[in-house]
Amino acid sequence: MFPDKALLAETFVEYRRGQWIVYIEVIFKDEIVKKEVGRYFTKKKAEIAANYIRRVANKELPFPPDGLGGCC
Repeated sequence: MFPDKALLAETFVEYRRGQWIVYIEVIFKDEIVKKEVGRYFTKKKAEIAANYIRRVANKELPFPPDGLGGCC
């Protein structure tokens, strides 16, 4: 589906209709893909899930985006 490796993955939380929704955005050279990952009833649970998802998604990147050669 995506022949190129991702450059960066980022998650964010948004409140809508009584639920907290976690989204992931994956950045490639020529496109950005945004998907809903999950819905939670509390902001705290959504933030925890978003943090785990972001960390795992960025784990396999060839060059971490911080510019220091370390992980996020």
